[in-house]
Amino acid sequence: MAILATINNDTITLGEFYQYWDAIPDQYKIQFNKEDLLEQLIIQTLLVQRAHEINLNINPEVAFQIKNTTEQILIQHLIEKEIVEKTEINDEEIKSYYDEHKENYFKEEQIHVLNILTETEEEAIDALKKLEEGIDFSVLAQEISIAASASKGGDIGFISKGTLNADIEDQLFILDSGDLSGIITTEKGFNIFKIIEKVSPYYLELDEVREEIKYQLLPQKQQQTFDQYLKDIEDRAAIEKNFQLIQE
Repeated sequence: MAILATINNDTITLGEFYQYWDAIPDQYKIQFNKEDLLEQLIIQTLLVQRAHEINLNINPEVAFQIKNTTEQILIQHLIEKEIVEKTEINDEEIKSYYDEHKENYFKEEQIHVLNILTETEEEAIDALKKLEEGIDFSVLAQEISIAASASKGGDIGFISKGTLNADIEDQLFILDSGDLSGIITTEKGFNIFKIIEKVSPYYLELDEVREEIKYQLLPQKQQQTFDQYLKDIEDRAAIEKNFQLIQE
């Protein structure tokens, strides 16, 4: 392997360099080039060499930290290889969960609504009269509405049943597509609504929520797999315990 740098008796090979380079997130490579990384690795090597010169590597506290860190890295990769990569959720498990929890995927009736909000009742009465005479709702909303939705022609999107004040819902959900509400008073002012579309209650199909269910079930199954994996290796191991040594 080509040697990229020599620092006293240590070397940095091209392969080692690219291991470090590939570990850097792409967003940081914009302001951190390969020459910068090489200089950093040279400095890192010099500092490690100095740590060995003063025997820090055999200091009990430092040695313990090195051992503990190494073990945690090994465990992390063991779990990734033996548990995460090998644990899957199959179609049967997904469908079974969907069938047992179908109520979680029920969508209430929805209405697509336009809104005009005015400060005074007189303005609302005048607006309602113009709407009944045929003026375009969105155009009028842009002209007179004080709601944040005015710039979008009063479009406040879809509203699910159960998300609004009951008094308002009772007046809106009885309307059909294309209908205007009367003037509805709220704490923000005087409202007029127009129903653009109604969507009946429905259940999300299995294919629509398949990935959601999969990632909901996966952590639980991984934990179960890990618990069994740990039990199996414990059963095969020769373990002796002397709790008396740690009793007060």
